Amino acid sequence: MKLLRLGLALSLLAAIPGTTSAATATEPERQIMADVNAARAERGLAPLRSDWRLWVLADERAAVMASSDVLSHGVAGTIATGLERHGIQWYRHGEVIAYTSASGSAGAAHLFEMWSTSASHWALLTSGSFNYVGIGLARSGSGRTYGSIVLTESNDRTGARGTMVSATVSGNDVRWTWRGSDPILQTHTAGFRDFAVQQRTDRGAWVNVSSATTSTKRVASNRPRGHWYGLRVRARDRAGNVGPWSSELRVWVP
Repeated sequence: MKLLRLGLALSLLAAIPGTTSAATATEPERQIMADVNAARAERGLAPLRSDWRLWVLADERAAVMASSDVLSHGVAGTIATGLERHGIQWYRHGEVIAYTSASGSAGAAHLFEMWSTSASHWALLTSGSFNYVGIGLARSGSGRTYGSIVLTESNDRTGARGTMVSATVSGNDVRWTWRGSDPILQTHTAGFRDFAVQQRTDRGAWVNVSSATTSTKRVASNRPRGHWYGLRVRARDRAGNVGPWSSELRVWVP
């Protein structure tokens, strides 16, 4: 029989934004996030977005529970203190915790099952207020898998997205089109603002075409023949969050 224990915590306040960190999510942690977001989609809710600092914090909290072999919100210190230490702005936060004797994918599935069948835990995971999440799992010496999901309602810190759509050649004129969007959050979506655009010839250096445009097309006229011409875009939202550069879209002018 699999051992199981559950716990949750909720708090509301405001804190100060800060710097970011990075973490590597394990496959079981990603599995839990996918299951939670699938359940949210079924209820018409926006997916919880990743903030890697929250994954670091959740990993820390799960690791402390595993090292002490105690299921407790307080054993790893307050969530508010952890959020402040990692420079994470928030309006409210919550945490669900549990442990199981299973590990890996089976452990992740069992933890999700426990949370999904507990009304109080499920209310946090399917909340209409939280928009960011981090998930941590850690194995104790006694063979328990401890899980922590840390959630926040925070300002938008997810970069907007730019995607190349088409590139066509007419004579020696090249025309590109692209599109952009700001990923929807459950709350506080900043909204799309503009694009940065870069162009290059063959595999040469990128040249800035625009640092802030709302246009979704560009025509480069009278290009010298016998070369490749590439273009890429990067989007920004109204909060200043910048996404990654899109894939390059290249065409040959014969």
